Amino acid sequence: MLVVVVVLLACLALVVGVTGLLGLLGRLPGNGVLGVRTPETRRSPEAWTLANRAAGPALLGSSLMLMLGALGVGLIGGWVGGLVVVVALLGSLALLSVAGLAGSRAAALWEDAQDDDEGGCGCGSEGGCGGHSAGDPGTSDAPGAGSCGDSPADPADPAADCGVTGGCGSCALQGMCDSESTTTR
Repeated sequence: MLVVVVVLLACLALVVGVTGLLGLLGRLPGNGVLGVRTPETRRSPEAWTLANRAAGPALLGSSLMLMLGALGVGLIGGWVGGLVVVVALLGSLALLSVAGLAGSRAAALWEDAQDDDEGGCGCGSEGGCGGHSAGDPGTSDAPGAGSCGDSPADPADPAADCGVTGGCGSCALQGMCDSESTTTR
């Protein structure tokens, strides 16, 4: 029984470690079994590669935890070895969760950056929510006049041209301009 646990943990460590290494190197092919498989990562090959690169270090850490668990149960044995396996499995699951979150977040940020490059609503690098500054040609300096709709909002609010109340904050308004109704404060 002890040998089976050691072999299972070592094989699992090998699979997770190879996945992490391939992801870190940007060579993990898109698939439905291994890697960070979220809606954000499946939208494009670039998002897949970036997400799995971001998840690679945590996947390698998870692999290391599994290998330590295999060594612990193989070398120590008894109830202490069992405790080492439990701790290693919990640590590995925590690192797998971190890997998934890091990968998904990286893909979402990459997608947001791509959307900002295309223009539209969202805090652009040029200033303002529509990716334009107040002095750009073709835009009006009037409050509420912008690329996404007309809203009687505070002109100092970067979200004024989007018709969204509450401010731009951390540029989390991406895509909200089309469906928000305009309200007065």
